[in-house]
Amino acid sequence: MSAAMNRRGFSVRVFLPDGDPDGVKVIEKSNWTGCGLVIPRALFGEAKLRPEVNRTGVYLLVGPSESSALPQAYIGEGDPVRPRLEQHAKQKDFWTHAVIFTSKDQNLNKAHVQRLESRLVELAKASKRCMLENANQPQPPRSLRPIPQKSMASWMICSCAYPSSGMGSSRWRRRRKATRCSCF
Repeated sequence: MSAAMNRRGFSVRVFLPDGDPDGVKVIEKSNWTGCGLVIPRALFGEAKLRPEVNRTGVYLLVGPSESSALPQAYIGEGDPVRPRLEQHAKQKDFWTHAVIFTSKDQNLNKAHVQRLESRLVELAKASKRCMLENANQPQPPRSLRPIPQKSMASWMICSCAYPSSGMGSSRWRRRRKATRCSCF
């Protein structure tokens, strides 16, 4: 049986808190305790006050590359995410959007997001669809109880949320050469 035949349908809800399709997006999947948040850099000052940004989670910083048709990306984790994003807003210039994944029920801990960060960096490197800014390969924690919702990790890792975030293939096309840019 092919992989496509094993897939099950699901619903993804994209909420636009400001009513602007180019603004902040809140992304949720049916029967999933996670939450995705897409923040344009220009709106980070307002968006950092949202409760999702003050939770433990993983994030991607994404923007166009000056030296490649592929987008630049940086993958990180935070407990909570907000201080790390504030630090990157001051120190990293390339990113135009932040994509954050947290848990609605605040059931993720530091070890969970370290494991997710490690796996996401591994997948981004293997995909060769972005210029990854991460200098090191984060190591997963040695001992860890299972992530509370396996569906959260698998959904993120299978990148169902990433394309739903509006950060898909047409977002980072360069004028001189169109390329598919999903990081996963």
